[in-house]
Amino acid sequence: MVEVAGRPFLEWVLLYLRRFGFLSFVFSTGYRRESVRGFFGDGRRWGVEIEYAEEDAPRGTAGALHLAVAATRSADLLVLNGDSLCLCDLGELYRFHQSRGGEATICCVRVRDASRYGAVVFDETGMITRFAEKGCPGGGWINAGIYWMRRGFIEGMRGRAPLSLEQDILPCRTGRGLYAYRANDPFMDIGTHEALARAPGFVKRNNLPRLARATEGDA
Repeated sequence: MVEVAGRPFLEWVLLYLRRFGFLSFVFSTGYRRESVRGFFGDGRRWGVEIEYAEEDAPRGTAGALHLAVAATRSADLLVLNGDSLCLCDLGELYRFHQSRGGEATICCVRVRDASRYGAVVFDETGMITRFAEKGCPGGGWINAGIYWMRRGFIEGMRGRAPLSLEQDILPCRTGRGLYAYRANDPFMDIGTHEALARAPGFVKRNNLPRLARATEGDA
């Protein structure tokens, strides 16, 4: 809910997805969930439907996903982090996901310094072979926080809470049904003070206010 260029960051994410035709959302919330629900409500202001999967106790990213999937019906689901945004072509991402026939596809972007994120390593087909640890210097492909996932993949996320998608689930699936989609598109996150300070420039540089006006006009 942190403000970026006059809007909560999560609203920029929603507006971008709305432009691709996504009309049904499930927000997984925990800490300060009242502020998220209070701002977005049922989504009608944006011409979408929003439901909420609210944690009664911290479940971790995988545990939260497992809770949220119960509010959905689709066989394939688009999953996004709430603190980053890659302006990739979501249709192309889905077509890649379908062509590989895997359980999950991660949108990845290349950065000059992957040390803060940890790198995603994959073969020529896109199958992920390992995840490099954070702290290793140099450039690489990183997880951009956008996934297409099979419903069964999410429903299989079970274990003692809190359960992390990035640490407990994904590393165990390398080499079998987990793929990387290489996106050469703008990416931002707000995970540090420095990154947050750069976020308004990202919004302006990529004409997101114009996208927002067009999207709201369609609502």
